[in-house]
Amino acid sequence: MSPNDKVTVEYKNTAKEVHEILFNSEGVPDITIDYTDIPTDRRGGTSVALLAASALYCFSSTLYSCLIARGAEVLSLTGRATAEKEKDEVYRTKVAGINIEVEVGLEDKDLPILEKCERIMARGCLVTYSLEDAFDIDYKIKRIS
Repeated sequence: MSPNDKVTVEYKNTAKEVHEILFNSEGVPDITIDYTDIPTDRRGGTSVALLAASALYCFSSTLYSCLIARGAEVLSLTGRATAEKEKDEVYRTKVAGINIEVEVGLEDKDLPILEKCERIMARGCLVTYSLEDAFDIDYKIKRIS
């Protein structure tokens, strides 16, 4: 395994209700999650949101690269990921699925490239492909003008 086959992320609890995620990356800023003065009942969902964000980023950036590599001019690319949770047989909460919707702005001349990339992206990306054995991930790519 080469050094490029591993990614290390660090976690620190720096204060009672402050958490830091350290990426050690030039392109990704560290994340501080500060629950100070936030009631306990309004703190849930952070881990699921980070998982959904990872899946959305991976899928969207891979789609973008697919389009650019084939000569498309991407005018815009936006997306959203919705993670669904459920309880298992012993009432532990788990992620039941993620729905990813991406809107791509491009000109008519690039529509065949988008259609090809849609077929390629039906297989997912590194993160979503890695999660498919755990739960369903649905993808929807929509062209906008």
